[in-house]
Amino acid sequence: MGRVRLGRFAAITVPATVVSVGLGVAMLQGAVSASLSSTNPFKVTAASGSGSGVELSLRAAQAAASQTDATSADKQSAFVTLTNGTVNNVCLAANQPTGLPVISNIGLKIQLPGSVALGNSVDLNAQGVTTDATLKNVSVGVAQQELNHQSTVTNGANMGGFGIESGQSAGGTAGDTSNVALNNVNADVFQVNLASIGLTGVTLTPTTGTATC
Repeated sequence: MGRVRLGRFAAITVPATVVSVGLGVAMLQGAVSASLSSTNPFKVTAASGSGSGVELSLRAAQAAASQTDATSADKQSAFVTLTNGTVNNVCLAANQPTGLPVISNIGLKIQLPGSVALGNSVDLNAQGVTTDATLKNVSVGVAQQELNHQSTVTNGANMGGFGIESGQSAGGTAGDTSNVALNNVNADVFQVNLASIGLTGVTLTPTTGTATC
């Protein structure tokens, strides 16, 4: 289908009850499995990024009902997968209310300078994603059963639901990381799942105020 320019592409879903289970970070030197999640959406930004393919669909993300209730609950989200991705100058900011009158919030800002390799794939369960994107070989309106990232979903999948795919999965050259080019990534995310990640020079900054990127 050639080359498609999507200006300020946004994947936004209807806000629902806040869910998920606090902020957890698994970071070791070299490549590690990692998962980040938050009761309230946490901010993820990146100056730029690239990859060999991207898939987008809608699904129900299952997580805890609230910070104080681990009962399983569903949240509608945009489900985005970037394959063979690399992002640059990444920032994550998460905030958690304390219920205290003096210190009402604690925040955490995580900065990942330079280039960050995301491994084979990275999945976002997002309330909203905005970016300037240039995508190759784009298919819009793909049935979810045709998307690789929905193949193992047991909760919230809609076999004939709406999906978008681009890059190698839509007929492009396999492994060509120029299939997806992203700039000014700004996302409100409930969960990030990474197959592996390599981190160098990470900065974690806790604050008693509001953490922002």
